[in-house]
Amino acid sequence: MAEPSGTVPVPPPAPAGPPVTALIVAGGMGRRMNSPVPKQFLTLRGKPVVQWALERFAGLPAVTDLVLVLPAGWLEEGRVRLAGFVPAQPFRLVEGGERRQDSVAAGLAAIGHEGWVAVHDGARPAVPAEVAAGAIAAALRLGNAVCAVPAADTLVEAEAGIVQGDVPRDRVFQVQTPQVFPVALLRQALDAARRDGVTGTDDAGLVRRLGVPIHLVPGSVRNLKVTRSEDLATLDALL
Repeated sequence: MAEPSGTVPVPPPAPAGPPVTALIVAGGMGRRMNSPVPKQFLTLRGKPVVQWALERFAGLPAVTDLVLVLPAGWLEEGRVRLAGFVPAQPFRLVEGGERRQDSVAAGLAAIGHEGWVAVHDGARPAVPAEVAAGAIAAALRLGNAVCAVPAADTLVEAEAGIVQGDVPRDRVFQVQTPQVFPVALLRQALDAARRDGVTGTDDAGLVRRLGVPIHLVPGSVRNLKVTRSEDLATLDALL
């Protein structure tokens, strides 16, 4: 007899490679949204923004477990809002820190293997599954992988509002997530940043400080980040 649809989640195929944790970072409050709740909990097509990101990675065969980092004091709220998210992989919620890299470090502390970690912004709900899968596959081949898209607009350098010169567009990229690294390497980069008093804007920049070449792989113009309230309408059209 066929099993009733919708009652039991169908697990993705067992991964053939090393363990890969999808570390979804949503530890900020998103104050630019002027919302009473963190932006990752805002509703997008009937689900929290962060659930869309989680579901993208839960559907990837290479992903063996998921860790979600939420702001301090919001774990219980996260459990309530994500009650409908029941992945086949192990799934843990972790309390984040003051800075993004502190939240990433908290997420790394919850990983129980020395394989790979794919760090993704919880505020990027529309990352195409093929982009995320491609980044993981590229990292396993190259040693790391960071999603990025080429700059599309004309770029200039300016001083005091006066254009000083053009910036070669073919050498400029807009960095996105996921960013995929060996777990031990990212831990080393975060430890070095903490020791040196460095605050980074993303994980790739901290890893690059160690002298490690960073490999860019194709991102997507659909992989937008929720920053302001008007972004929700744009993403609603993309999902």
